[in-house]
Amino acid sequence: MRIALFSDTYYPIPDGVSKHLVDFKKELKKRGHEVRIYTLVKGDGDVYSLPSLPFPLYKEYRMGLPNFDLYKDLYRFSPDIIHVHTPFVLGTLGHHYHNRMNIPIIGTYHTDFVNMDNTIKFPFIKSLLNLGFIYNMYLYKKFDLIVSPSEPIARMLRNYKIDSKVIHVGIDLSSFKYDEDKDDYFLFLGRLTYDKGITHFLEAASQMPEEKFIVAGVGPLVTEVKRYASKYENIKYLGYVDEKTKLELLSKARLLILPSRAETFGIVYVEAMASGTPVIASNESREIGILKDGVNGWLVKFGCPSCIVEKVKQVKNMDLKEISRNALKSSMEFGIESTVEKLLEVYGGLIELYKNS
Repeated sequence: MRIALFSDTYYPIPDGVSKHLVDFKKELKKRGHEVRIYTLVKGDGDVYSLPSLPFPLYKEYRMGLPNFDLYKDLYRFSPDIIHVHTPFVLGTLGHHYHNRMNIPIIGTYHTDFVNMDNTIKFPFIKSLLNLGFIYNMYLYKKFDLIVSPSEPIARMLRNYKIDSKVIHVGIDLSSFKYDEDKDDYFLFLGRLTYDKGITHFLEAASQMPEEKFIVAGVGPLVTEVKRYASKYENIKYLGYVDEKTKLELLSKARLLILPSRAETFGIVYVEAMASGTPVIASNESREIGILKDGVNGWLVKFGCPSCIVEKVKQVKNMDLKEISRNALKSSMEFGIESTVEKLLEVYGGLIELYKNS
């Protein structure tokens, strides 16, 4: 099977979609399929990079510039199916090729645009994000199938008359190092945005000077993180970390604290649990189905630094070995292998449907 994956984000951009696509491509190729990534980031021989410009509102991302060479590359590759992971320039170009060549197209809804209004400081940003969401709904309604990474996202899409199939975002768990021997620090690992809960993490950390807190990641609120790190000795900011450092941080952290309201799935939760590190997350992540309060982690109210403080104080002297083992066991449900098997079944069904139509 020849599979074309379309995404405006790809490794080394530090987000969950790019990480998932690396694992997804690797597993597909291991099973003998041909895969080509159409994106804005330069990569290996399996990657076509569309010309792009820096995105002025969010410097970690870029804006694609459509060109005809992408279609030439697609004609050469001749995919059997297109799978879109972002709805913007690449998603639109993927849909255009689908129309011209009459091949199946599916999309995965990865990004919660609605809760990003405090992420980017720009006039009328809420209106711009709403336009992005409306376009996402408009485009995805034209696809053959939409995949939701969790049941809450499927419910949300049904409210907009879009039916979808729930298939979790798979992760290659083989590289994560399970470790019950923890160092004495609490970790935030993710995009530095309001919706990810970084401001509440920092406020909580500032109220516990006796504890050590580490922040790893990049994003629009980096200046705020640096301000806290310079003001409070117990807060350390590492910036962007490579994969090796990330694995070490996750395996040795006492807890991962990511009180986000913007998780459509929660890849970093699974990565932490595969490392034997319990998670403190926002209760808005409850229905994703990864975390069970008091079993493999804990849930606190979003936007409540005092709730984080209370929970850290409650669990810091606990023996977390049982929780760590529960976390590891839970993580095994979200391996890349099961995701690939389910999507290959979907791909095969749609390809046969088009052949017979």
